Amino acid sequence: MALSTIRILALAAVAAAALAVVGASAFDDGAWLRQRQARFTAFKAAHPHPDAVIAALKRKTAARAATAPALASDLSAPPMIWRTSAKPILLWDGADFPEMVVVPAGEYTMGSAMNEPDRLPFEAPLRRVRIGYAFAVSATPITVGEYARFVADTGYDAGNSCWTHEKDGDKVRPGRSWARLGFEETGDTPAVCMNWNDVQAYVAWLSKKTGHAYRLLSDTEYEYANRAGTTTLYWWGDDIGSNHANCDGCGSALANIHPAPAGSFAPNPFGLYDTTGNGWEWLADCAADAGAATPTDGSPNPAGNCNKHMMRAGSWNNKPRFLHPALHVGLDLSAPRYDVSGFRVARTL
Repeated sequence: MALSTIRILALAAVAAAALAVVGASAFDDGAWLRQRQARFTAFKAAHPHPDAVIAALKRKTAARAATAPALASDLSAPPMIWRTSAKPILLWDGADFPEMVVVPAGEYTMGSAMNEPDRLPFEAPLRRVRIGYAFAVSATPITVGEYARFVADTGYDAGNSCWTHEKDGDKVRPGRSWARLGFEETGDTPAVCMNWNDVQAYVAWLSKKTGHAYRLLSDTEYEYANRAGTTTLYWWGDDIGSNHANCDGCGSALANIHPAPAGSFAPNPFGLYDTTGNGWEWLADCAADAGAATPTDGSPNPAGNCNKHMMRAGSWNNKPRFLHPALHVGLDLSAPRYDVSGFRVARTL
């Protein structure tokens, strides 16, 4: 249910106070929230109730699954996407919360071939994965504005020291945080400097506030969502090109400078933004050795080294080879906050 105008303005004031604790924010939280509220009002007027959308989606997916062939063993098999609509299906729990895109069920070849150009050792091995269910994914990584709503509501302390990557050397910078990154932020700047606890606290809050089951994506879900039915090196083609993503060599105005506002580049065929580049994203899986047996049904890996968790996407300061959709890396849960580490959320339907 939409918040009242009085509630919105009060929450905006609380958010501003919360941000002052961790350092002055460069974005106007009140203006951002009013803009989001206007978008949410228009969204509700143009879309059916989410429960009806999800019920119809589940019926179509179940019908398609009943006639699906056995899991393909041929790794050269093309992607099989159980499409339920010609256009992305959108869900939104309100202006304080992330906009969600429904990703259809399907099957794909995970990983990369040994002879793939610029392949790195920690790219996943080739194997077929079937995700037999639809699930919702935040259209963009969680943004500064969205994280500010959580901080305003809970008073959560996401720290005031972040390891930053700068031309004069990488170092821990006291006073830097998700709300104070050292450049002019907006409410749509991806929330980076996120450690594991910061991410888990937000996801728990989001589920409690909305009454829906929010979570992180699994490793296999992320690659599936990133590829979006494509088989090229990047979802837009085999060449990095220019202005498809934000990285060191991606040809964007902010390449190797700092994160770009979420949604600055075109979405992939599923309607998701920034699945490649701009910031590494935390995943639900425990870290596993290269080639280790891990789930092929979309579920997260519960085995391996659970003191580390997987991350994907690559970052604004990485070379294009680190943006390969097959690439995943493990990060220690006790690692410091980094200005390249963010996350997006999934919603179980």
